Amino acid sequence: MHSARAVVACGLALLTGCSGSTPEPSILDETIVVGVANDAPGFALGDLNPSGFDIDVMNAIGAKLGRPVVQTPISSAARAPMLKSRKATLVIHTYSITKGRNADGIDFAGPYMVSSQALLVRADSDLSAKDDLNGKDVCTVATTTGEGVVVPGAIMGTTGTVKPTTRECVNAVLDGNISAFFTDTLLLYGYAAAYKGKFRVILPGVFGQNQYYGVGLLQGHHADCLKINEVLKEYLREQWRQDFRDTLPAAVAAYPGNQSTGDFEGVFKPRDTDMDTLSCTL
Repeated sequence: MHSARAVVACGLALLTGCSGSTPEPSILDETIVVGVANDAPGFALGDLNPSGFDIDVMNAIGAKLGRPVVQTPISSAARAPMLKSRKATLVIHTYSITKGRNADGIDFAGPYMVSSQALLVRADSDLSAKDDLNGKDVCTVATTTGEGVVVPGAIMGTTGTVKPTTRECVNAVLDGNISAFFTDTLLLYGYAAAYKGKFRVILPGVFGQNQYYGVGLLQGHHADCLKINEVLKEYLREQWRQDFRDTLPAAVAAYPGNQSTGDFEGVFKPRDTDMDTLSCTL
């Protein structure tokens, strides 16, 4: 009798489009291992006791869920592999939400930050306008969204201009070996603040597109993703502005709220509708 009922139940599940499979257990019930950067001033800097906005987001998630969090430093290229191999529960690593990453099996909660893209140049560089970049070599980081952007007239995508890490691009510009570094505006403001007087951030929003940073997790954990979203909504309301001021002072200074720039919160803080449309799709 029980077997017959099971068959009927399974048949009904198929008719309604349900697989009948058992949902995966929660990944948030025990210690949460979070993949973070260790070379991103303003977001996550340092190995043993990193600090920055991404670390603040990580700690807020752990505190609200009542779970211990342990960070593990990873490179940009290792973000998806760490989730797929289950060596990281979450990745909070200036990780842009994209359809390509969704198609690769990575879901996202959030976003918790929005950033345009820009270029980093030396403070003594004469580069400032779009046309100045003609024939100039521009560094990008492999596997990041910046790698796929084309700056017209610039030399990009070659062996010498694509680096494995953000810091290598920054050092190449600092040493004068590369003319400019293209990536997310907020990452560049972090480096500008860390190397006071050494760099300028130019042409924000001129090339590329807005990047929406989310909390990466492996597909198949929709309930956990929605749970993290609730934490992020509260964080955005109650803690986001102060943490931004504390960790990204160069961006605050660049967007003081006048008519020409607007306030930093209006520029970089996600809207409520962004979370509804971009997150927890898998």
